[in-house]
Amino acid sequence: MIRKLLKAVAILLGVLLLAGAVLGAAMYVKSNAAINRVYPIDQSPLSLPTDSASLARGRHLAEGVMLCTECHADDLGGKLIINARPFMRLAAPNLTAGAGGVAPSLSDADWARAIRHGVGPDGRALAVMPSVSYQHLSDADLGAVIAYLKVAAPVDRTLPARAFGPIARVQLAQGKFPLFRADFIDHTAVRSVSAPPPAVTVEYGRYLAGIAGCTDCHGPGLSGGPVAGAPPGVPPAANVTPAAIGRWTEADFARALREGRGGGGRQLNEFMPYRSLRLSDDELRAIWMFVRSVPPKPFGNR
Repeated sequence: MIRKLLKAVAILLGVLLLAGAVLGAAMYVKSNAAINRVYPIDQSPLSLPTDSASLARGRHLAEGVMLCTECHADDLGGKLIINARPFMRLAAPNLTAGAGGVAPSLSDADWARAIRHGVGPDGRALAVMPSVSYQHLSDADLGAVIAYLKVAAPVDRTLPARAFGPIARVQLAQGKFPLFRADFIDHTAVRSVSAPPPAVTVEYGRYLAGIAGCTDCHGPGLSGGPVAGAPPGVPPAANVTPAAIGRWTEADFARALREGRGGGGRQLNEFMPYRSLRLSDDELRAIWMFVRSVPPKPFGNR
């Protein structure tokens, strides 16, 4: 009797192991399809500026508005941003021309494709690249940013290749891990982009809010909700429409973006990149005008 029972248990375990192996193989194949998907991008030619004013604007946009330094480090030499096995290992690359940097190998079209489309030279999507925001970058500003990145001070830093553990692969296979933001862009629509002139206007504020990622985290209508691709534990983005911050003053708004303190002096979550934002007074005022102009909405009604 005991022998029959043990045999039945052994058969059951064998079936479960086989089923697990089949499921694991299916997850691996499906996650590989997501990781290795190729995006054909027809990148229009760009003219890169060389004058000092354009290079200065490119630096300001890259480091103070688009927040490239949040992932790629203050010196643009890259850093490890996820190192959690069995989840995954992911490094933001060294963008400079130093040892281990990608700058020498990238053409102007490669830079543009990576920034605006979130797609690398091999046609595969770049992980966590916030091109959902950068797709709105104007041709002139994109050219200025690329021109600056190409002459940024070289940094010698070699970073490990990305590696996907079983947890990340299962989430990718199930479509629950929005790692590749290229999936959320209509690449055929991103051809040539213009922008309103820099000024303290609602239109320019909307443009800045787009390329700075405000509308990516807080939603197109700024009503807040879960942040796509955010690490575990990050709370939903706040509602910043007049329905929620209608009593805020411009000074309150400035304090939130520069000091990380909301209404009543409440400390904002560190995921809010206030430490890296370096907006001018006029840029901050333009974004404030845009925020005040959006229709009031309840939380999460994007």
